[in-house]
Amino acid sequence: MSTFDSSTTTSTAGSTAPAAPGSVAWSYRLYLIGAILGLVGIVLSLVLLPATIDAAVQRATGQLQGRSTQGLDVEAITRGSAIAGAVIGVAIAVVFSVLTIVFARKLRQGRNWARIVLVVFAALQVFGILSVFGLGALQFLVVAAAAVLSFLPASNAWFREQKALRTGPASTV
Repeated sequence: MSTFDSSTTTSTAGSTAPAAPGSVAWSYRLYLIGAILGLVGIVLSLVLLPATIDAAVQRATGQLQGRSTQGLDVEAITRGSAIAGAVIGVAIAVVFSVLTIVFARKLRQGRNWARIVLVVFAALQVFGILSVFGLGALQFLVVAAAAVLSFLPASNAWFREQKALRTGPASTV
């Protein structure tokens, strides 16, 4: 496995910059796959939402069987809570997936801060491991691999070189 590809590419500004090593290119691809898996998980969650809400209502009414609800409509409260939770969850997941795509593009452009943000996102993926049909676990594994690839020695050297190209040789500490 090569450590760093010294070939160059031409940036939009017209200057030549070293091409990203394979580890960064694969990290980028895996982050995109992780974001897509998150979006697929959202769709599956929405498809299963009615059955999930019905199950929650049955559990709530079953647990309160024979107990006083003091006139509260337990079914309506349970349905409303489940729907509100689903809407909030979907909104967070969509934002998370879109930001992952945006930051993955910045990673591919050599922005070290994006690499760090994506590692934080990868750590947050732990909370989604038990999501729909095991997609959360698959998404976590894909994003964890992307995070590891973005910190391999070849990747580290490339990110340092990208920073030097942007800031000039005086800032390469």
